Amino acid sequence: MPRWLAHLLVVVGWLLTPVLAWGASYVGLWLGATAALRFTQPLTMLAIAALCAAGCGLAAIGVWVKCMRRLPHLLSHLMAPRAPEDPPAVAAAD
Repeated sequence: MPRWLAHLLVVVGWLLTPVLAWGASYVGLWLGATAALRFTQPLTMLAIAALCAAGCGLAAIGVWVKCMRRLPHLLSHLMAPRAPEDPPAVAAAD
């Protein structure tokens, strides 16, 4: 894998973090609202939905950040080695 592609994957991965957290919190809110239908008090229903949304969003961010911190190490095994930089040859003076 070329180095520029590895660096691009890292940058794109970090830029996707807020999108992933938003999506996870939306799913958590939907699950929380579904579970909250069993209660009769509106504040209890809102609290359960909000707690589920926050829990899912924070859990997703935690897992994503853990993966993103390991990504450079994983990509380093896939990257081609750097080209050796030999010093320029000095012509011997006769």
